[in-house]
Amino acid sequence: MIPVRLNARELRYLDEQVTKSGFSRETYLRSLIVGGEVRAKPCEHHAELLRKVAGLCNNANQLAHVANAAQRADPERIQEMSRISKAVWQLVKEEW
Repeated sequence: MIPVRLNARELRYLDEQVTKSGFSRETYLRSLIVGGEVRAKPCEHHAELLRKVAGLCNNANQLAHVANAAQRADPERIQEMSRISKAVWQLVKEEW
């Protein structure tokens, strides 16, 4: 056990960060000590959002495959749609 003294402002900041992370104070501090990145806990609808974005990306990918197989789509458009889907997925993963 290592006692640490904090002033009111430091304690308030620590408690805010702990609340955002969703961890206990001990887990939060241990994560910081071992060099881990402590990120804010995802909002309640995070899992649903990821599921919907993944579904949209999968649908776009399936449409691209069907259009390509039927030779009804310009390969450049298919690549662009795929690129946009991947970019959206990456953005959602990074930001949320």
